[in-house]
Amino acid sequence: MSERALPVAYPFVLPQQFTSRYSDEDAIMRGTLFPELDLPFTDFQNTEPLPKTPLNEQMTLDFVRLELRLYLDTHPDDTVAAELLQQYDQQAQARSTCDSWVFSPWPWEGDV
Repeated sequence: MSERALPVAYPFVLPQQFTSRYSDEDAIMRGTLFPELDLPFTDFQNTEPLPKTPLNEQMTLDFVRLELRLYLDTHPDDTVAAELLQQYDQQAQARSTCDSWVFSPWPWEGDV
């Protein structure tokens, strides 16, 4: 008796139009950048906004960049989304330069 390989899953990508998006803060709270994909799990919604801390701002920025990258994986010709991702990437690059103090010599590493 021979075994036949059956597919484990059939991939499906929901067609989207990049016409609207949540604000960055709303996107991380709702779990998606795109209102069309906002399907709350058993009507659960985060209602409390995240406190304005540097860590939460960084997490929000990273979340939105990831959402845009995933969208562009399936919609590579969307120039509006690509330009928006480029703007967010520039913001992320600017934020990382603020952390340059980490790479400077520490007090015990020499003359300060």
